[in-house]
Amino acid sequence: MKAIYLKELRSYFHTPIGYVFVAMMLLVMGFYYTMYSMYYQAADYYYVLDSCTIIIMFCFPVLTMRIFAEERRQKTDQLLMTSPVGTGSVVVGKFLAAETVFLIGILISLLQPLTTIVFFNGSMTAGMTVGGYVAFFLLGSLFIAIGMFISALTENQLVAAILTIAVFMVLSLSNGLYVVFPTSRYFSLAFIFVLLLLGAGLVYYFVRDLGMAGLALLGASIVLMVVLFLWPQAFDSLVPTLFQNLSVFDRYGDIFSGLLEVKHLVFFASVTAFFLFMTNLVVEKARWA
Repeated sequence: MKAIYLKELRSYFHTPIGYVFVAMMLLVMGFYYTMYSMYYQAADYYYVLDSCTIIIMFCFPVLTMRIFAEERRQKTDQLLMTSPVGTGSVVVGKFLAAETVFLIGILISLLQPLTTIVFFNGSMTAGMTVGGYVAFFLLGSLFIAIGMFISALTENQLVAAILTIAVFMVLSLSNGLYVVFPTSRYFSLAFIFVLLLLGAGLVYYFVRDLGMAGLALLGASIVLMVVLFLWPQAFDSLVPTLFQNLSVFDRYGDIFSGLLEVKHLVFFASVTAFFLFMTNLVVEKARWA
C-alpha cells in the first residue's frame, strides 16, 4: 500500500493536478477570507469555511476524476491488476494520496486564521473554528471517496468529473429535502421496492448471473412483506425519516457549529468507508473480468 500511496502522491505533483487543486482551494478560501476578515472584519474564520464549502465542493472532481479512469483509458491498470498488491491496498493507497493533497491545502489555509490572530490581534471562537475545520475535512474525505467510486466506473475522465459534480449537487440540494416526501406507508413500501430493484441490479452487475440477482430480489421482497405484516407502523414516515438521518449537510452543519458528537463522526466515517468498499468491489470485478 505504501508503494501505491507514494506513486499516486508523486503523480499529483508531477502533473499540474495537485497544484491546480490546492491553488483553486486556496483561491476560493483567500477570496472569502479577504471579504470577511479584512473587509467586514469578522473575527471568526468559521464564516470563511462556511461560505466557501459549496464552491470548493466542485474542485474535488479535479482531484478524483483521473484516479482510476485515466489508468483504464491508458490500459496501465492491467499492470496494477496483475501485481501481487491486493485491491484493498490499491484503493486505500490512492485514497490516502488524494487525502494528503487535500490536507496540504488545509494546512496552508491555516495561515489565514493565524494571520488574523498574530498580525491583526484578532480573536476567534476556538470551538467553532476547530469544528469548522473538522467538518470541512470530513466532508472533503467523503467527497474524495465518492469521486473515487465514480472514477472506477468509467474510463473517461470528463464523464467521471460530470457525474461526480452531479452527485455533489444532489447532496447539496437534498439538505431539508425530506420535508417534501409523503409520510404514507405505501409510499415507503414503493420506495423500498425501488431500492431492492437497484440492489438486484448491483448484484447482477457484479456476478453477471440473472438467476442469482432474481433470487436476491425475491428473498429481500419476502423479508419486506414479513416485516410489513408484523410491524406495519415501521413504514409510517419511513422515507422522510431516512432522508433526514442521511442528510450529509445537516450533520455537517452540526459539526461546523462545534457539536462534535460521536454519531456525526461515525456517520461520515461509515459513509466514506462504504464508498471505498464499493470502489474496491468495482476494481476487484475489473481485476477478474
